Amino acid sequence: MGHVVVKYKVTIDQPEDGTPDYDGIAEQIDGFEEVQTVEVKPLAFGMMFIEVQVVLGEGEGIVDGFENRVRGINPLVGQIEALEMGRL
Repeated sequence: MGHVVVKYKVTIDQPEDGTPDYDGIAEQIDGFEEVQTVEVKPLAFGMMFIEVQVVLGEGEGIVDGFENRVRGINPLVGQIEALEMGRL
């Protein structure tokens, strides 16, 4: 079985009571075994996003499973968009 490298853009919803903890969420994502790099980057108007690069095995449901685990770490995790994908 081969592997794929996926680069994601993870956006965080803005809470009503302030600014989201981008660094805290990024640290949680960085704790996943598949994650190679995590960076908090500017998006627009003071908003940020988290760029995540992962190496996943090829197979049905593996990419969806990773995305669901990221969504599950914090209710503020919004959209998860695959920016790039390629085989190793």
